[in-house]
Amino acid sequence: MSEEFDAIVLGAGPAGQKAAIQGAKAKKRVLIVDEASGVGGECVRRGTIPSKTLRETAAATKAFRERTAGVFPFDQREDLTLASLMSRMCAVVSAHDRFMGAQLARNDVTLWKGRARFADARTVEVQMPDGAIRSATAPIVVVAVGSRPRAPDGIPIDHEHVLDSDSFLSMAYLPRSLVVLGAGVIASEYASIFAALGTQVTMVDKGERPLGFLDPELSACFATALESTGGRFVGKAQPAEVAWNGVDAVVTRLSTGEELVSETVLVALGRVANLRGLRPEAAGLELDARGLLPVDEHCRTKVPGIYGVGDVIGPPALASSAMEQG
Repeated sequence: MSEEFDAIVLGAGPAGQKAAIQGAKAKKRVLIVDEASGVGGECVRRGTIPSKTLRETAAATKAFRERTAGVFPFDQREDLTLASLMSRMCAVVSAHDRFMGAQLARNDVTLWKGRARFADARTVEVQMPDGAIRSATAPIVVVAVGSRPRAPDGIPIDHEHVLDSDSFLSMAYLPRSLVVLGAGVIASEYASIFAALGTQVTMVDKGERPLGFLDPELSACFATALESTGGRFVGKAQPAEVAWNGVDAVVTRLSTGEELVSETVLVALGRVANLRGLRPEAAGLELDARGLLPVDEHCRTKVPGIYGVGDVIGPPALASSAMEQG
């Protein structure tokens, strides 16, 4: 038997959590569904929070090195682990989880842990961790299931030597050299962070400049800052082949013929909406050519009562914009 709610929110990331709270503040009975063990989504566990934690460490390290030049010797250990650079991350993630979870509980939002899929435009089935299926019905459904890294054809992401943005921070040691494929927000953030930490960074992108959606002056400022830390941007180039040599390096052959040899490769060539397994077609929803959920200026899909917010509707795909949409 299906349980009835006023609204169902699929996803407990920045967009979904804020949508659920907004509904609860309007005195609606709200259900939020997420398959993760805690609240916060990719933003808290693999995206914004971990990367900003590492960025703060990198900024502090770089500032100390520059301000004490010639006064204190500053040499990073060759076997420096990422975990030591992110010692506060677990505490910060746990704090976010507790805060957001407590906010949901305080506002009487019902939370189900499980994998959701549409049965029809008003009904959602949720497979619980024990395998049981629960069903919920509501006149309003908010799709806020986020996104995952895109895995381009021909690039062997093994999450050990060639990584995506989800697995990148699981590296054991700080790499001495890094090739970043892509020049968007995620690629540029990690490139600048690791360059500041002393890693030899090379960014590769088919565009003429990094962060191509920005004004050219801003892109130029980023490129200059990257170069000041020993980094390099290679534009108008694409990876023709990426392969681990079986010993100590990844060889990236570019469309220009140049070969780049590095300890690690980060593949940051975009993200795709996390709609796999949700069965949007059962609700009458159709995805666009990019695999995104089309919505109007009020985040409404073509199916009355179903809304799309956050990464599932595409750019700007930022936590701040996702929260506002929610």
